[in-house]
Amino acid sequence: LTLVGIVLGTTALVVMVSVIGGLAEAVQSGLDDLGFDGVVFAVPRAATDRIELKKQGYSRGMRAADGRVIEAGRETIDQAAPVLGLGNETVRMNGRTLKALVEGVTPEWGRIRNRVPEVGRYLVESDVETRATVALLGQKIKKDVFGDEEAIGREILIRGMRFRIVGILKKFGNNQVNDGEMERDNSKIYIPLTTAQKYFVGTDTVHAWAFKADPEKMGDAQKEAEALMRRSHRGISDFKIENIGQEILRVRREIDKLIVNWNIVLASIAGISLLVGGIGIFSVMQISISERTYEIGLRKSIGATDPEIFGQFLLESVSLSLVGGLVGAGLGYGITLLAGQAFPDGLPVSPLGLVLAAGFAIVIGLAAGVYPALRASRLTPVEAIRAG
Repeated sequence: LTLVGIVLGTTALVVMVSVIGGLAEAVQSGLDDLGFDGVVFAVPRAATDRIELKKQGYSRGMRAADGRVIEAGRETIDQAAPVLGLGNETVRMNGRTLKALVEGVTPEWGRIRNRVPEVGRYLVESDVETRATVALLGQKIKKDVFGDEEAIGREILIRGMRFRIVGILKKFGNNQVNDGEMERDNSKIYIPLTTAQKYFVGTDTVHAWAFKADPEKMGDAQKEAEALMRRSHRGISDFKIENIGQEILRVRREIDKLIVNWNIVLASIAGISLLVGGIGIFSVMQISISERTYEIGLRKSIGATDPEIFGQFLLESVSLSLVGGLVGAGLGYGITLLAGQAFPDGLPVSPLGLVLAAGFAIVIGLAAGVYPALRASRLTPVEAIRAG
């Protein structure tokens, strides 16, 4: 019973640090998968100004040629990439005919949106330059159609045109962060932008531009993107800028604050348990000294010094606390492994949690044992033997 407080406190510490750390990592990883960090989008819209409506014919709309103006004028923006959505196309693969979302993209699009292949490769510059008939599959559509079969190198038909699969993208999202956009990305087929333009739409049109910048400079990036697009569109505002990166930055900061608050609450619970455990050890040591005064007097009468008596009882206190800490760390380890089943990649036991558990157990043992040990060391041999 003396060790219950220490056991519960150290168990709470190990579980708290591991679970909160694992949860925070999973949430941040899910936000990474969204691919919106530092990203500003330009998407088409109808001009609303009366004068611009009359001049709308001067703008050719959103197109890949906007890239020339963007590359020449960008300063805050690090990268820019267009995307062309073809919508639901009839696709035949592995003997099945189905409808699938197809997008024309570039290598820069993958870098901006954090789109990483799990198997094979992403698109490269030569694919875009040569209008190659190659394709990337999202993780879900690959699993649905090919299952565990090898898909790299296989051919698929998109609107009757043959494409060779060169890569399978990693799965986006997890149990903590997942939305409809991620599910759609996991089910999409990606082909080179120029291939999509030549064989499917026949024009230079694109459906959006993505701009990547430092997440701390999203305001400047938004202004620059707007100025560059307006310049390319001859002053016509037939587009709008969506600063999604700024919203993601705000969400990340809120999550960081939430994690800190959780840590404070759970650390307080663990601290109270450890304090109770420390009081228990203090009480037991006080009782132990009262019952062992004869032993103390006898040891002193045959030559034991005050520091030796002090060290003996302090070591007993620390040993008691450390045993409780080890038991608590073991329980915390087991609970963490059980909790890890809720995470796709498991939940590693935090070394920091184990170190904190052992450290706090030693500190509590020292704090609870100092006064009783000091009291024992100050007993005189005669008084101690008489009291015993």
